[in-house]
Amino acid sequence: MSLSQSTTETASGMVTKAAAPVTVSLATVAGYQVSDIILWTTLFYTVLMIGHKLYVIYKDVMGKQ
Repeated sequence: MSLSQSTTETASGMVTKAAAPVTVSLATVAGYQVSDIILWTTLFYTVLMIGHKLYVIYKDVMGKQ
């Protein structure tokens, strides 16, 4: 991509990029530490991934019977 080319960014793209920093900033102002936010977010993400994997395994096992 050359410097003369310009890219247009959609509103949803800008909101997505700004969501994480804004959330951390607001939580910090509310009195939560960044380490606590990261800890709980990681826990939530891990539980979601385990649930998704269990669902995929369940579909695979039930589909073969």
